[in-house]
Amino acid sequence: MGNHFGRSVSIIGVGYSKLGDVRSTPEIKDFTEKELYAAAGIAAMADAGIDACDIDAFYVGMSGPGDKSKIKSGGTHFSEWVGLRGKPTLFYDAGCATTGIGLQMAVNAVASGNCDVVLNGGVNINSTASFPGIPPFIRRQLPNDEFWQYIYTGIDSNYENIGEGGNAPIEAQALYYLNKHNISKEMADEAQVSYVVKARQGAMSNPKAAFAAKSFDEEAKEAGHASAKELLLNNRYNPRIGSLYRARFMGGVCDGASAVIVCASELAHKYTRKAVRIAGIATGTQLHKENQVTPDPMSVALFKKAYDMASITDPYNEIEYMGIHDVHAITVALTGECAGYFKPGDGAKSMLEGRCGYDGDRPVSTQGGVVSCGHPLGPKFNIDLTEAILQMRGECGARQMAKRPKTALIYGGGSGWNLATAVIKYEGVE
Repeated sequence: MGNHFGRSVSIIGVGYSKLGDVRSTPEIKDFTEKELYAAAGIAAMADAGIDACDIDAFYVGMSGPGDKSKIKSGGTHFSEWVGLRGKPTLFYDAGCATTGIGLQMAVNAVASGNCDVVLNGGVNINSTASFPGIPPFIRRQLPNDEFWQYIYTGIDSNYENIGEGGNAPIEAQALYYLNKHNISKEMADEAQVSYVVKARQGAMSNPKAAFAAKSFDEEAKEAGHASAKELLLNNRYNPRIGSLYRARFMGGVCDGASAVIVCASELAHKYTRKAVRIAGIATGTQLHKENQVTPDPMSVALFKKAYDMASITDPYNEIEYMGIHDVHAITVALTGECAGYFKPGDGAKSMLEGRCGYDGDRPVSTQGGVVSCGHPLGPKFNIDLTEAILQMRGECGARQMAKRPKTALIYGGGSGWNLATAVIKYEGVE
């Protein structure tokens, strides 16, 4: 595979729905997958300044569509909801990396000249399941053991160890990292506390966030604790789910949808003055059992490919913002170091020192990350991408970085693993 596009590709529109629970969150109450997808897709079209007739193809991504939504080959059935009846579509699943893999496919379609404008969207309803043959807004609560069965058996359990799709391999990598850099579990705990507190601060200015009604300090006070740190290190409130991980460091699963519209760069000026060029993109696959060291070789190779395409030679100084799949908070350090966004051994220290917030010099996922913004699974990559672009435009309100980034890196991974990363560069004319 070559390292350069046939023609340049830019992002012209982004959007995502309110994140939450379709049974109770007012903005999305009783929404089905189609309505959530439409909310995100129409928002992205409005952001791009285009109509549905301008779009040549659209993709619908969903993590585990057969588990909770009972949807098969569903792209066609989403078409009328976004005004794209008759347009070519693709329905696909790549776990938590879904919309990142979809972005690569959309870029390929435009870079090859097959399309000029493509909408790539993702949607998931996660904590409830539909009934076969019953209207989809009538849903049942998933029992905890059934929910985790979907997570842990997301791979072929005939040939892989039970639990191979869950926390154990990632925890093995994290423990390797701590031992390698002589970092204690206590420091790792405190680094994750600092990170999620900062993430909550960012989320509280994000109207789309699912879990940001109050700060961790406010939660601590209500629970009778002196501080957020005391609360988040309490084994009853934030129990360990392994030798290292804690429940509140994993992120809250929620419902939602996201959409990104890509376009041939030479046509982007027809629609927007705020285009963001996709300077580099790379995707890959990796088995959980292959990534238990750090820096993990597959991710390093993935970042190198994207950097080569984008002519990035010094990521520590050239990348000004990073969106990370932070479903386990400590993976911010692991992934950031693989990418060269943190110096070797400095990731956990940067988290501890609060440098990853919107007001820090190593900002990460300033919309609130999975802990406070929420983790809708398949749509996640697009949400990280959207936040990076809003920061580039200066449209993040109270969580706006003091210096608007011109170059950002997005990374997503999931389900065994699918991996995706993209380097984006702001080329707006204001």
